[in-house]
Amino acid sequence: MNGIMTLARKEVKTAFRDNIFLIVTGLFILLSVISVYIGSSTKNEELQAYQDIVQLLKGQGAATLPSPPAIYPLSVLGNIVSYVSMIGAVVAIFLGFESFSGERNNGTLKLIAARPVYRDQIVTGKLLGGGMVIGVLLGIILIFNLVLFTFVSGMTPGADEIIRLLGFFLLASVYMMVFYTATMYVSIKTNDSAFGFMLMMIIWLAISFVLPQLAESQRNFAYALNAASQTVTQVPSDTSVSKMIELFSPAVQFQNIGKDLLQVIPETSDIGIGALLLKQIGAIVEILIPGLAVLLLSYKAAQKEEVI
Repeated sequence: MNGIMTLARKEVKTAFRDNIFLIVTGLFILLSVISVYIGSSTKNEELQAYQDIVQLLKGQGAATLPSPPAIYPLSVLGNIVSYVSMIGAVVAIFLGFESFSGERNNGTLKLIAARPVYRDQIVTGKLLGGGMVIGVLLGIILIFNLVLFTFVSGMTPGADEIIRLLGFFLLASVYMMVFYTATMYVSIKTNDSAFGFMLMMIIWLAISFVLPQLAESQRNFAYALNAASQTVTQVPSDTSVSKMIELFSPAVQFQNIGKDLLQVIPETSDIGIGALLLKQIGAIVEILIPGLAVLLLSYKAAQKEEVI
């Protein structure tokens, strides 16, 4: 156990000494902060548009007025779902890439293997260290978002909002760990660090952009009039083909759950956290399965002598 914790602490120290990782992490935190401002501005514009329409209708002597738009507190933070889905995954890839490739290139992996520590303990230590770094990073973002949410919106989140927010960041940590574990596996299997990194970036692009856009192209669309803003919006509806494509994209599953947790979708904003997670249990499993699969493959691959 001491060996595992030593390796974990080493991973944490190495991560926060890497300038490229710190730059990407800083960008991630900055964008998450900006997302609060963008979300707040969007909601304020919706309310202003509604008030302008009400004033116009009153001036015309209208007998009935449109209902005010439903504003849910956590929807102000809705943009962070996309940032975690895309940039959070990149942060995890940078972090996981150094776990074996970096150690191998620096020659320190042989020194670690020469000590009285099992191969599976090396994988566990690096996994634990990566989880600690991701946990610290998301913890900082959580604190920033809570403070800015209170400051910008002027609202204090209640118990239900805090539980939803904690649930989202727990989901975000699992999602990022899937990419970290996948990158660690690629890092173990390949001796060509450039090829390994390029492969993970291609996988990230496919999961985060190609598959979602392909699924989007297979949806059916209807059009609805927004009574408050007097604008026409597209209302997508899933098809069997779009749902099948989305099964292969953990990014889509994460975004679907995240939007529900952060009250971005009005239809699910009043559902309790327990019922919400039960509704999304299939999507949660679809995120976990790839992560568990590559984790088991990582333990198996680490046992081979040529890995060192």
